[in-house]
Amino acid sequence: MASMEQQRDIQTFCRNERARSTVSSCSSLGMEIKRKKIRESAVFLQEQDTNIQEKIDFEVRMREGAYKLLVASTQRDQILSASKNLMTCHTRILGYMTEVQKKKEEHNMKRHSRRSSDKGPKDRIACQGKVAISGLRIPLMWKDSDHFNNRGSSRRVAVFCLMKIGTEVFDTEMVVVDRSMTDICFDNVTIFKRAGPEFELKLEIYSCAMEDEMSLVNTPKKLARKLGNSFSKASGRKLCPLQEGGDAESFFQSHPIAAGSKYNLLAQTTLSLAEAEGTFQSLSLFITQNEHAASWLPLYGNMCCRLIAQPECMTQDMMRGFLNQQQNIGGVLSWNRLYCVLRAGSISCYYTPEEIEAKLEAAIVIPVNKETRIRAVDKDPKKRSNSFTIINLIAGEAMTHVFVADCSEELQDWTEAFRQHLYDLSQWKHCCTELMKIEVTSPRRPPLFLTKQATSVYHDLSIDSPQKPESLTDIIHNKIEETGGRFLIGQEEEAEAPHWAA
Repeated sequence: MASMEQQRDIQTFCRNERARSTVSSCSSLGMEIKRKKIRESAVFLQEQDTNIQEKIDFEVRMREGAYKLLVASTQRDQILSASKNLMTCHTRILGYMTEVQKKKEEHNMKRHSRRSSDKGPKDRIACQGKVAISGLRIPLMWKDSDHFNNRGSSRRVAVFCLMKIGTEVFDTEMVVVDRSMTDICFDNVTIFKRAGPEFELKLEIYSCAMEDEMSLVNTPKKLARKLGNSFSKASGRKLCPLQEGGDAESFFQSHPIAAGSKYNLLAQTTLSLAEAEGTFQSLSLFITQNEHAASWLPLYGNMCCRLIAQPECMTQDMMRGFLNQQQNIGGVLSWNRLYCVLRAGSISCYYTPEEIEAKLEAAIVIPVNKETRIRAVDKDPKKRSNSFTIINLIAGEAMTHVFVADCSEELQDWTEAFRQHLYDLSQWKHCCTELMKIEVTSPRRPPLFLTKQATSVYHDLSIDSPQKPESLTDIIHNKIEETGGRFLIGQEEEAEAPHWAA
């Protein structure tokens, strides 16, 4: 009987891919299949490198344009904005170059492992997701004499934040800070779309002292002309040989930035999945400047923000298709064909796919979490072939649901989807308990009192009309014209009595 009921636990069993192979690995056909896989992986890597190289070339052109604008600008706001854009483009270039190097190392490791051994299970990779940070607040700790008594230095400092996860780099707007402000606020929502559960969100705060006379404005014309001419196509390739593996940090050695327009790192921190709670929280900052620096600000050492993580397994369908569910009604077994969707830690069953588009409730919802046991049954005379069971403990009792796929290939697809989904849930942890919503703020609207010119109070009063609304002054004016002025003294003509009244 034990041989008749051989069950495989999907969470603890990993299928050996080579056990299902019908081709010998030492045969000529097997070697050809291996060579084909190697060629396909090499082509895929080349396409990825080409895509990243195009992004690098684009950011290089943007960086060159930002530096030209920095050299040519004379207005303080334009200089600081160009300097910020220059730093953002440069950070993206460094991120792309790091990604290229990482891909090459991974490819070399795969080639080495493929030559040394072709055994062992494949490493499973968790799904990606979105990470959003919003409501960024950085409190300041001014001295009482500076903030309340309007004493102390009157200097102003330009501040912006740089945030990055892998190759995704975003910056905030530039905020001018003086002693009248109690905190630095960034209201924008920044969304990273290609983050894994092991993500590290590096947040860096940069500052630049806003002096009355920027040193770059007084740069000699000869030096400015020399710097501007350094952006020809030929010299640009020499200064930034990215394809030949040049160092991107050498850019600022050949393209100096004046001290009055250069941003300096003020503070930084690193956020991970543990901080993605979906609520506003206070996090520590590592301050890198001292109070003697011109761009220094009295930071409190903490910041407040809201960090949200949305894994794809919570927002997208991991698997969908028709399955046959076993039902036991009065001791009689029957089969019900349902359209099933695996998503967000549960499998929802509908009678037709159209019910999903109509946003109807599912007929059956079965939880799929770390406590769920999913077993594929090889042989059982009481069950159809290609069947699997989903077992959940509810109130201490095992609740079992039996499903049957149409063929062995679909059964394999469903079992692999369950494995992957359970692995995604285990990696994203608490972010899969409940879907965190990303609230995108709408653009700011102008104040109400600035959208309309102030006029007489009578023009603000009107009587509603389905055809043409009229103000009170228009009604009085029309009434005077109709009565020839008698409306003002109350001598309106009496209406003629109807003939029937006689």
